[in-house]
Amino acid sequence: MNTNHLSVFKKVIETGSISQVAKEIHVSQPAISMMVKRLEQDVGVSLYTVVGRNITATDAGLTLMEYAESILSLEEQVYRAMEEFQQGSRGRIIVGTSPVLGTYLLPRIILTFNQKHPNVTVDLKIVADQEIENLVRSGSVDIGITLTPPEDHFSLRIRKISNDHLIGVQPPFPIDSTTVWVPSDIPLSINGQIKGKAKSIFSTEAVKQYVIEGIGYGVVLKSAVELEVSCGKLKYWNGYESSPIAINIITRPAERLSNSVWYFLNHLTDK
Repeated sequence: MNTNHLSVFKKVIETGSISQVAKEIHVSQPAISMMVKRLEQDVGVSLYTVVGRNITATDAGLTLMEYAESILSLEEQVYRAMEEFQQGSRGRIIVGTSPVLGTYLLPRIILTFNQKHPNVTVDLKIVADQEIENLVRSGSVDIGITLTPPEDHFSLRIRKISNDHLIGVQPPFPIDSTTVWVPSDIPLSINGQIKGKAKSIFSTEAVKQYVIEGIGYGVVLKSAVELEVSCGKLKYWNGYESSPIAINIITRPAERLSNSVWYFLNHLTDK
């Protein structure tokens, strides 16, 4: 059913005159008659009768009129919703990232983004850092946020959003242990200088708890332990030389990104 034809039919029944509707919407009378005729063909029944100079609805036409208001109102709502998507004021963004960045970097970013764009939903897909590049390339996520630079620099758009540091931490009291805990949510390629004496554990949060209890030292992102250091639960450990690490965002360059995705990208770089 053509909703434009339905709208014209509604006006014709409300005014009782094809000529009046033709004048109102600046369309010829034969064109108005054709629209109503095509609507009748769509629904398969007669929708109006002509009595003298007046047009009145048949029983089927009256029933259709009962639905017309809701149908046309719903159509207007749909167009308004689509316009919001077009403008970027509504939408859904899927961000692929690693456990450590999803835990310590993104909550604050998503909070401030949602305050500016309350009708845009940001969903996280948490995977190993090394998997993010493939998820972006396959279109499974809109944006990847990663500690591992993509291997294919030519088919992806790459932008650095910030620098963090890998640092050593220790408990605030002396310990006898020489174990150095390294979280598996940090790519091994950036842990080269401690390979051989380190023990891997499943998450940055686990490393922090082990070190807080005095079960060794840890190597983590500085941003992940700022709270614990500030309140005295952890101390920086000079047994590991701090090293910078870039946090990158990656997208597909040839893709037409939605406005809501662009808003999120700009929010990431402006934070």
